[in-house]
Amino acid sequence: MPARPSVSLTRFVFLLLIAFALSSFPRLRGELPRARLYTVFPPGGKVGTTVEVNVTGVDLDEPTGIYFSDTNITAKPKLREGTGEPETNKFLVTIETTALPGIHEARVIGRFGISNPRSFVASDLPEIIETATNATPATAREVVLDTVVNGHIDANAADYFKFAAKKGQRLLIDCQAKDIDSRMEAVLVLFDTSGRELERNRRGGLLDFTAAADGEYLVETHDFLYRGGEEYFYRLTISAGPHIDFIFPPAGLPGTKGKYWLYGRNLPGGARANGMTIEGKPIEQLSVDIELPDDLAARMNWPFSTLRQPAAAILDGIEYRLRAPESGRLDRVSNPVILSFAKAPIVVEQEPNNKPEAAQKVSVPCEYVGQFYPQDDRDWITFDANKGDVYWIEVISQRLGLPTSPFVVIQRVTRNDKGLEQSSDVQELYAGDNNIGGDEFKTSARDPSGRFEAKEGGTYRIQVRNLFSRAEADPRLVYRLSLRRPAPDFGLVALPQPPPPVNKDKKEAILWTSFLRGGEAMPVKVLVLRRDNFNGEIQLSVEGLPPGVTCDGATIASDKNSVSIFLTAAEGAESWFGPIHIVGKAKAGDVDLNREARAGLVMWAVGDYGTEAVSSRLTSEFVLALTRREIIPITMGAAENKVWETSIAGKLKIPIEVTRRGDFNETLKIKASGLAALDALKELEVSDKTNSATLELDLTQQKIPAGNQSFYLVAQTQGKYRKETAEEVEAAEKTAKQAEKTAVELTDASKKTTESLAAATKAAEEAAGSAKAAAEKLAAAKTAAEKTISDEDLVAARTAAETESDEAAAKAKSAADARDEARKAIDEVSAKAKEAEKKKDGAAKRVKEMVARDAAVAIYSAPIKLRIAAVPIQLSVESVGTRVEQGGRVEIPISLKRLYEFNDSVELTLAPPKDVVGLKTAKVTVPKDETEVKLVFEASPDATPGEHKLTLQAKLQFNNQDLLWDQPIHL
Repeated sequence: MPARPSVSLTRFVFLLLIAFALSSFPRLRGELPRARLYTVFPPGGKVGTTVEVNVTGVDLDEPTGIYFSDTNITAKPKLREGTGEPETNKFLVTIETTALPGIHEARVIGRFGISNPRSFVASDLPEIIETATNATPATAREVVLDTVVNGHIDANAADYFKFAAKKGQRLLIDCQAKDIDSRMEAVLVLFDTSGRELERNRRGGLLDFTAAADGEYLVETHDFLYRGGEEYFYRLTISAGPHIDFIFPPAGLPGTKGKYWLYGRNLPGGARANGMTIEGKPIEQLSVDIELPDDLAARMNWPFSTLRQPAAAILDGIEYRLRAPESGRLDRVSNPVILSFAKAPIVVEQEPNNKPEAAQKVSVPCEYVGQFYPQDDRDWITFDANKGDVYWIEVISQRLGLPTSPFVVIQRVTRNDKGLEQSSDVQELYAGDNNIGGDEFKTSARDPSGRFEAKEGGTYRIQVRNLFSRAEADPRLVYRLSLRRPAPDFGLVALPQPPPPVNKDKKEAILWTSFLRGGEAMPVKVLVLRRDNFNGEIQLSVEGLPPGVTCDGATIASDKNSVSIFLTAAEGAESWFGPIHIVGKAKAGDVDLNREARAGLVMWAVGDYGTEAVSSRLTSEFVLALTRREIIPITMGAAENKVWETSIAGKLKIPIEVTRRGDFNETLKIKASGLAALDALKELEVSDKTNSATLELDLTQQKIPAGNQSFYLVAQTQGKYRKETAEEVEAAEKTAKQAEKTAVELTDASKKTTESLAAATKAAEEAAGSAKAAAEKLAAAKTAAEKTISDEDLVAARTAAETESDEAAAKAKSAADARDEARKAIDEVSAKAKEAEKKKDGAAKRVKEMVARDAAVAIYSAPIKLRIAAVPIQLSVESVGTRVEQGGRVEIPISLKRLYEFNDSVELTLAPPKDVVGLKTAKVTVPKDETEVKLVFEASPDATPGEHKLTLQAKLQFNNQDLLWDQPIHL
């Protein structure tokens, strides 16, 4: 057997430094409590069973249950025997037989909202928990095949398991870790009984092993950097069950039924896939018929287990699992694979096509599906296009979770006058820099896409290849090459938005959840992934909000890729939790687009994403929690809930009101945010002496564009926070006083019982002495009587002595019984006194803990709405039905209304279209004190006849800014 791996001091220090650098400690900023979940252990269970799980995290106070993304999985707190009180952070999870095998999500529900999710796996196999005694080969845990082992890895250590296999048996050893939200990067090593290494995988995944002989084998697993702890959990399976490596084609049209090929290991009824291997291991293939859904609801069912990376949010599809019937037990279910939805008819790659002259002919639009296989494969296709034809060309591969970097070259193919083929590159497509989620939620992908326009009619050719080189061919590297007519569209991702860092230069990613206190406004960041050059505005709204929570929605402008929407809770709104739906509506030409946002989240806090990658992913749903038990310590916002209006170059004074609760009285520095034009605006200070201020916007400085706009206020401050309400503190103090009183009473009772015991003991001792003396007297009397008195007197003396002795013995027994009762009573009273003392100490500790602590809080206002006009005037032109004859003139009455404290003159001009002759007008000025004017318009004898669209131009100066505005009229 192999020896336990030893780590030299130098290597240990090196690994320790790396582990420290990569550790993501919870951010300790003294924030207001917010439920955050770190682990659920075990991280899964068998379908049809009830599993005891333990959860860890922060602010998981008063947990009442666990919310699962699959309603067929439920949980209730585990109760202590005897007391019936919940055990801390322990739950009984019931996985119904109707639960789908696979990865689901678990969130803990408690006083401070509903936590972030952690993966929880429902399986079709028996499950066990790894013990702490298998850290050496000699103490390896024996595992029965087709069993799931749930474990934690310790730092600088490995876990060992042994199993028996039969000759020729093909087993798959799988260690789930990162794909179920663990910090562990699993390494797997397989040994035989002599300690010889047979297989190794340094990056998790599978060990594919076929036993060369009957016998016992050993599996070692550890973290790649030898890190460890409760956050480094795993699920290890040694199984002969089915495993799918990939499906081909990897996509299909919604609403169609077709034949697909599964490629993998241990596929029931599968045949050897000729020539195909994965990491040197042969794989099998199996043909299946699959029907893809056509209804929108089914198509929007997010394939959560397989599409989790942020960039995959734009994709749609289903998860497919193969069921392998087994006698005497439930069907075995394979791992899931993604079968994505295509946008055009499928064309399957036909080899050989790896040379330009062997390019596969296709008709466009289509979706060409192929493999980057064999080694260094370059696939060519050719198609015909007419001059001016426009197509959107996109590769989808890396977003399917594959380690690929596709590259596309488009060539124009012609023939010279000798009939020889010539080609020239016309376009190359690389991965785009489309990361709109920043380092915290990277939406960029290595899949290229772009618009292609045929400048000339004729034949075109495309080469697609993988820029990542590999040591060996891998048939799993499939791709979709979409050649479609442009269909502008978009996808949305909604993220809980944490407060800005206190240190603006600090590169930290925060584990945040959607939790509302009464009176609180909370931002949700919505990202838009635009497709096929979609540049329309998107109107956002929220569906499924509970009573007391409102959202005015928001608009994502055509030149923006994100916006914040705000959820605002009323004071006194009832506590609630559940999924909500953020919906975006837009138009692309005449097509109405309606898309629901997918949800995303940072999964582990990162102190510096300059040195450590952020772990973020898509989640199954966007979940919100609301509490009635707490109110946000500070609220702020505009004094009036209205639309604030001015024009370009205008000025606005917006009264701001602040409401403080508790000990949050520091000077508040308020920043206006949400509009780029406000970034340079100085912070507004509200001192602890006042709760009001005025936000002044000068649009000669803050260049806010015309139209409907909105922004919000954000501030961070410190104060004293206590979790408990005043009523809870009062109740706790009352309980503590009562417990102290009870403890004193029981202590006094214990003293009295002790005194009674002492008296009873003394009486028992005296009675025992009397009984002893009587017995001795009886014995002496018998002896003396036998020598000196008659038989008759002897009998009488004996009888009297016996009576005295019996009476003394009875008194002694009675005294002893009284002493025993006194002892029993003092034991009972002492136990009660000790319990009362314990309760008194606990109640006093509880009161002592109810102290206000320093806490930081980020406050947001509800959105403040603006309406910015192009100019501070309104013009009314009485031009309807106005006619002028050739050679004639007409006076056009114009009324002017001044707005936003504008009181200067306005110069008006009426300009005819450029292609119209013979029309003229003089400029007219509306004096500062007047509102009516007549504009004279003349037509020459040869003026162009017909109805003309003229432009009324207004020129003015507002706050020393020149403004020009056009208004069309008809003549």
